[in-house]
Amino acid sequence: MPQARAADDGTASLLRAVEPLRASAAAIAAELDSHQLIQALARQLAPSLGAARAFVAVADEEAIQAAAGWEWGALRPLEPEPEVHRLLLWMAQSRQPLLANDPTQILPGGAGTPAARGWRNLLGFPFLNHQGRPLGAFLVIDRRGGSFTQLDAESANVQALVATVGLERALLLERLEDWTRGLEALLSFSAAVNQHLDPPALVRHLVEHAARFLKASGGLAGLARGEEPGLFVADAYWHAGTWVALHRTFRPGDGLPGLVLESEFPYLANDYLSDRLGDPELAATFGIGRALCVPLRHAGTAPFGFFELHRGAGQPPFTWQDATFLESLANTTAVAIENAALLSEVEAKSRQVRALSAHNVTRLEEERRHIARELHDEAGQALVGVKLALQVMARLVPAEPPTLREQLDQLRDHVNRATSQIKDLARRLRPPALDQLGLDVALRQLASEVEHRAGLAVELDLQGFSARLPQPVETALFRVAQEALTNVAAHAEAARARVTLEDRGEEIVLSVVDDGRGFDVHATQSSLGGGLGLLGIRERVAMLDGRVDLTSTPGAGTALRVLVPCPGEPPCP
Repeated sequence: MPQARAADDGTASLLRAVEPLRASAAAIAAELDSHQLIQALARQLAPSLGAARAFVAVADEEAIQAAAGWEWGALRPLEPEPEVHRLLLWMAQSRQPLLANDPTQILPGGAGTPAARGWRNLLGFPFLNHQGRPLGAFLVIDRRGGSFTQLDAESANVQALVATVGLERALLLERLEDWTRGLEALLSFSAAVNQHLDPPALVRHLVEHAARFLKASGGLAGLARGEEPGLFVADAYWHAGTWVALHRTFRPGDGLPGLVLESEFPYLANDYLSDRLGDPELAATFGIGRALCVPLRHAGTAPFGFFELHRGAGQPPFTWQDATFLESLANTTAVAIENAALLSEVEAKSRQVRALSAHNVTRLEEERRHIARELHDEAGQALVGVKLALQVMARLVPAEPPTLREQLDQLRDHVNRATSQIKDLARRLRPPALDQLGLDVALRQLASEVEHRAGLAVELDLQGFSARLPQPVETALFRVAQEALTNVAAHAEAARARVTLEDRGEEIVLSVVDDGRGFDVHATQSSLGGGLGLLGIRERVAMLDGRVDLTSTPGAGTALRVLVPCPGEPPCP
């Protein structure tokens, strides 16, 4: 019987020894994040080692990232004291365990003695991965019923090894998640850069995405104001996922931005409240404990702005690696802003060229109208006068000799042909029907002239289109049709062409389709031949904010389609 009782006692002791490992393994198997895991470990370490309190931290050689505590008797969480922080950090830095059963023992890390804190004893171990790199540490305080034993130390060591596996996995998953969010932030920023936003909008995107990537709690950006040299203005602050109205002005030397603008170099302030350049009001409003400020500048030029990121005092400090990364984003932003400025200049120049081209086209049409009128009114009338004079002379000249009368008749025929040619030229320069009767009548007249002059059968489909359009629209569409039919007759070797004019509600569509020999559009630069050519047609249509579609296949004819927005005044038909 005594032997059986001893066996049962041994089994019970073994089960009690295994229970802490089972609890640690269960916490690890739950796949908690690092913060949840250290809280779960703190709750199970205290009872498993018979301690009144337990504390667990995530830490490296430099700082503690997160810490949790648990009081066994009261079953409540605890906030680690500064001395506890020092001991946890010391174990992570030194990679050594800690056992102190003597209350008067001097503790490492400047934590004093256990008795000075009201502690009887303590036991702690670091979490070291397979490479010996610290991931954190735990500390249990005040062994119930006596001192920490060697068995307690062995059990604590095994629990530290088991917990390290779960903590490393949790940290790796969190780091992967951070990098995923960071990559998303960079992709979003890249998309913002490619949108050619104006500088204020672009630097706001820079602050937002950089803050997401570096886990900053907030930030701001400022740009130079052209009206006052040396003045940089920030008008909002990024905080809690939104922009808050804020007005700050800086000159070189004023605050962190002023120093950065003056030195043209990043600045770290990881103790923002005590930094002489810190902004106490800003710190109090947004809980700023750390700051990193970077200048915005083009290569070889003075800064034109800055951006600044912030973290709370409990967050990790900024590093020079962070500063280097932000400088690369700042350089990208500066290039994007410069490109946007150049694009704006190009667009402005393009608008000027288009305006000049439109002015020249208008002047050209006015000159054509003037020349046509002069030919019709002046030269035409003069020839009519000559013709009448010849008729009078013919009546005055005697019948004999007949040679003189024949010469007068020939001269009168020449005058008639010249008069007809002048009228035809005047009509082609500026058909009166276009000004007096509208586009549909002018197109009918054009089709008749092309059939008569070139022998090309022209079919018209105007779909009852009879409403007047603004003069620039009518002129442009007429000139497109005129140029297209002229080139079909001259180059397409076509028998027929079809001209269609239709109203589609929001746009007017003119198309000219022929059954000619066609061509390879991609291999032909000036596909409509001489005269205005395709370039001239595109320029005319571009002045009306329209577009040109050209399709052609060798042996299958050519189709030219012009689409012009329907003008508001007068209304479309």
